[in-house]
Amino acid sequence: MKGIHHAYDSDDDANFTWKKGVWLGMMDEINGANKAGADAIRAGAGLHERTFLQETPMGDFVILTFEGDDPAAGFAKMMADLPPEFAAGAKEVHGLDMEAPPPPMPTLIYDSKSSPK
Repeated sequence: MKGIHHAYDSDDDANFTWKKGVWLGMMDEINGANKAGADAIRAGAGLHERTFLQETPMGDFVILTFEGDDPAAGFAKMMADLPPEFAAGAKEVHGLDMEAPPPPMPTLIYDSKSSPK
C-alpha cells in the first residue's frame, strides 16, 4: 500500500484567508450526515483518507493522508467524484479548484520503515 500526504498551511498565500469555521462545518458534514457518501467516494477511488487539524502558534495546518494501491490516481478520481457543494467548500477554504489539475504530489523526505540509501 502506498500513501500520499498533503498539508494545507493557513499562511501559504498572503491573499488567502483561512476559514476555519467553514472547514469545521464541512468536517461536521462528512463525519455526520454525509459520512456514508464521503466514505463511498474514497472507497470507490481506492483510498483510505485521514484528515488532521494541526493548530500551532504559527497558524493552522490541515493534513490529509491518502493510502491505497495508487494514491495519486485515487486522489484524482476522488476529486472528480466530490459533490459540487463539497468542491465549492474546498475552493473557499483551501483555494483548491477541483476542476483544475490536482496540486503536485508531496515529496517524501523521510520514511522510518525504508531501507538505508
